[in-house]
Amino acid sequence: MLQFDRIQHLLSPEQLHDKLVVQVGVGSGGAPVNEHLTMNGVRRWVLFDPDVYDEINLVKHPHGRNAIGHLKVENQQKWILDRNPSADVEVRAEDVMNSAGFRKYAKEADIILCCADTQHVRLFVNSVAVEVRRPCVTASVFRRGFGGEVYAYIPGVSGCFECMARTSEEKGWNIDESIDLIKEEKDAIYGLNLRDFKASGLSLDIQSIALIQARIALDILLTGSDHALEPVAQNWIIFYNRQIPNNPETGFLKSVKITLKPKPECSCAVHEAAST
Repeated sequence: MLQFDRIQHLLSPEQLHDKLVVQVGVGSGGAPVNEHLTMNGVRRWVLFDPDVYDEINLVKHPHGRNAIGHLKVENQQKWILDRNPSADVEVRAEDVMNSAGFRKYAKEADIILCCADTQHVRLFVNSVAVEVRRPCVTASVFRRGFGGEVYAYIPGVSGCFECMARTSEEKGWNIDESIDLIKEEKDAIYGLNLRDFKASGLSLDIQSIALIQARIALDILLTGSDHALEPVAQNWIIFYNRQIPNNPETGFLKSVKITLKPKPECSCAVHEAAST
């Protein structure tokens, strides 16, 4: 059993004992999110990720060489159970978009974590969260690791990830589009037709966003309980690891916090109206 004595003054892990977290993606961003929440008392998990851990992951992912060649979800399951043997971890080496069971698990979840690295998967996970009315925290890292954003959808309280995507489009806040392509990206996108290819950042660039996602998820899981942590008031956090060239709105370790309500034309507003 984990010994939580040194964090009891901040939160009681018993408050998280029965919370079920469904996580999509346990890669270089998802693994640290999972690990920090585990160390703070989350013990019930369902993990979705079809990928195998490879040598190329060693420069970004927290796991070691003994994990190479194994499914990422199985590696993460071993890590959780080693840290907390009382944990309950189910692994699904599946693409959620083709998973027959994802909606069932999502409906049972106390929170859904979307750590996917493509926008179409993020939008799909969001649509399921809206459908089953479960909180969902989505994180993404900007190209080349300049920063990233974390967005929390809370049914009945905030707009969903689709609302965020619509707002970004309307206001011209799509950060990735403002970052010039480097040669590696041009070769992959125009030469290899890899339309979703993004040059990655450093492990620390990725994990800075993962930490914010973990903190917001923890806030949501602790809602209504007695604890000493001051919750993040906003549901959309944009964080810059460093300044993007020719973009004075960005900066070194700069954060922008936004509260976003449901957009009337979005599916989450329609579902909200139907449920009342």
